[in-house]
Amino acid sequence: MNSVSKYHLENPYQFHVNGEEYHVGYIPGESDNNVFGGNSNWRGPVWLPMNMLIIKGLRNFYLYYGDDFKVECPTGSGNFLTLNEVAIELTGRINKIFERGNNGFRPVYGDSIKQQTDEHFKDHILFYEYFHGDNGKGLGASHQTGWTALIASISLSAL
Repeated sequence: MNSVSKYHLENPYQFHVNGEEYHVGYIPGESDNNVFGGNSNWRGPVWLPMNMLIIKGLRNFYLYYGDDFKVECPTGSGNFLTLNEVAIELTGRINKIFERGNNGFRPVYGDSIKQQTDEHFKDHILFYEYFHGDNGKGLGASHQTGWTALIASISLSAL
């Protein structure tokens, strides 16, 4: 699995091998080639297991460093948070994928009007395999109750 910064949307990484030019760019959703079977399964824009590991790591380091150690979050904002506060911030961002926004829609369901509005679907959350990096739409398999359901564990431990 590999991921690159959104910086690479406008500035793809370029390299040359045997006279051929290659580039790696930012792709927030499904893959733009068939190298990995036509989808992003092993490139994964947003995978909850990776986020969970980062959040748990931040909380563990917070136990060591405490309130005196702060980092800028988000980068460039001038806002400094403890590592636990950063973990809470990241957890909140992940939760927003599943929560209704001001428009009444859940990012996880993207532009699917049926899932967003139908009484039989709108309140039944699916745990997708991975998520679009820009809008949070669920991608890949829709019933990943193993690793994507980790959101419950992450959210509960933030309380």
